[in-house]
Amino acid sequence: MISLEGMYDLHVHSGPSVQKRRFTSLEAIRSASEAGMAGLLLKDHTYHSTPMADTINEMGFKTKAFGAIMLNEAVGAVSASVVEIALALGAKEIEMPTYSSKGHFDAYGDDQKIFPYKKRVKPIFVLDDRGRLIPDVEEILALMKGKNAFLASGHLSSVEVDAIVKRAKEVGCKVMVSSVSTDMPGYPLDYQKQWASDLIFMEHDYAAVTDMPHVRTPIETIVQQIRAVGAERCVIASDAGNMKLPDNVSAMKEFVRLLTEAGITDKEIDLMARKNPRMLLGAS
Repeated sequence: MISLEGMYDLHVHSGPSVQKRRFTSLEAIRSASEAGMAGLLLKDHTYHSTPMADTINEMGFKTKAFGAIMLNEAVGAVSASVVEIALALGAKEIEMPTYSSKGHFDAYGDDQKIFPYKKRVKPIFVLDDRGRLIPDVEEILALMKGKNAFLASGHLSSVEVDAIVKRAKEVGCKVMVSSVSTDMPGYPLDYQKQWASDLIFMEHDYAAVTDMPHVRTPIETIVQQIRAVGAERCVIASDAGNMKLPDNVSAMKEFVRLLTEAGITDKEIDLMARKNPRMLLGAS
């Protein structure tokens, strides 16, 4: 039997949502609590989830809910003002644009089947004409310094993430590079090895090995990437919520099973599902 006791899942897309979701946030926390999990990061591409997470936490579940904001056009895009307010409300994750990013548009186009709403802003690119981070991103990094929160890369391109990671290391901000082994953004291994550090973690998701993305990633590829970077610099999560995937607990159990069968040790699982997520969240 696979035990999720004390584990965190930092990538859960639960309802309510304008997209059809497999489960609600309350259902996700309830099932995670029954499995003994320590925490879930609840997120949506179109709204800030922290107030919902705080409300769920008042119900006394063993599993703690954490909130995030994804800087797509629905919340005001890449704005230091949006981030300042989100941090004041207790957001644990500030995520760069996903469907609103140029990286997403270049890979998937408008993607109406997945994100069924009209895009009214130009796809976001966070570097200026000279390859420097735009002022709002610089201010966001400054706002996050010393906070019990972390920045996630969303669906930005490798060159954008490279600039963010380099600056984050200088500033002293925690970063989780999102879904590194999923086909999109699908960050090259050479970049992953350069980025990883005491504050910078690579996130690997169960969804990558399923039919949900446009291209399935073999579990052996994920193991290769984890081993090349080091489990001490990686995080595993489910990316559950899509109707093609099982519930969040089943997804996480299946991912742990596949990883261990492919050679990942219990110690490495402990680092990636307990210790490293706890560090990113600033959780006790």
